Amino acid sequence: MTAAPAPDPAPRAAAAPAAPGPALEVTGLVKHFGPVRAVDGVDLAVAEGEVLGLVGESGSGKSTLGRCVTRLVPVTAGSVRIGGREIARLSRHAIRPLRRGFNIVFQDPSSSLNPRLTVGDIAGEPLRQHRLGTAAQRRNRVIEMLDSVGLGSEVIRRYPHELSGGQRQRVSLARALVAEPALLVADEPTSALDVSVQASVLNLIARLQRDMGFACLFITHDLASVEYLAQRVAVMYLGVLVEVADRAELFERPRHPYTQALLSAAPIPDPAAQRQRRRVVLSGEMPSPVSPPPGCRFHTRCPVAVDRCAVEVPPLRPVGPAGALVACHLVGDDGTAPSL
Repeated sequence: MTAAPAPDPAPRAAAAPAAPGPALEVTGLVKHFGPVRAVDGVDLAVAEGEVLGLVGESGSGKSTLGRCVTRLVPVTAGSVRIGGREIARLSRHAIRPLRRGFNIVFQDPSSSLNPRLTVGDIAGEPLRQHRLGTAAQRRNRVIEMLDSVGLGSEVIRRYPHELSGGQRQRVSLARALVAEPALLVADEPTSALDVSVQASVLNLIARLQRDMGFACLFITHDLASVEYLAQRVAVMYLGVLVEVADRAELFERPRHPYTQALLSAAPIPDPAAQRQRRRVVLSGEMPSPVSPPPGCRFHTRCPVAVDRCAVEVPPLRPVGPAGALVACHLVGDDGTAPSL
């Protein structure tokens, strides 16, 4: 797990404008790859200027959801609205002018940057695609963006192989943000980096988000990063959401048994508290998305499942006074949760 930097309240305070509207609205999103039900009915919203953390085990469908949101893969069913505009059914030609409003940063910058282009050409690609400014203005904007990510103009003529992994990811961030999109999807942006540079890149994302005010869907398996960066957290399991809550609410009072298990496995910086902590160990592996279990998809691994869980799909419903959303039959309307 990433050693997250000490929390800085500034990004969170600046990231919550008064009465924000939706930067992203996802309704009934489904993505099947043949028999593989990667995403199977997700409702999700990210407000303007908000960071929403999306967490879950590998294979839960997080990255597929991010690619559907940015239309890198077509959706099977459902709606994706960015800035109020439906994009799920637009043709490649129709969606092209809208792409300025959203962008994505991938997990591995080594494979997402064109090795034949210089850093300047890579970072300036969105400006050229959307025909923004003159050539001189685009060059100045690229230099400004490279400065913002901590690289400077001296790298503008270099190629990706001449940079470190952390520097390449900074180039990826510069490219994604150079046209000032309203929404950034960050798909595991630090997991491919050395531990020594993960915190610095996470701090960079927090600073850029604070300064530029974009909304961010932050996809990760690293709960420490989510606790540092996000205002709200969504937990995904086998293609569906099982819990959505404000960051503090989720970390202090996790309600879904899967969320409780995830948090119990996350290390904490206090060695004494870590030793006294009770770990919830889940049995077995996540089932195959080719044939997910009936009823609650988590019931085959849940230590408190009852007969109802195996036959009835729990709706994602509001519980408790803080308005958390939980998909579990055993969580009461008042927010009381089962003890594992």
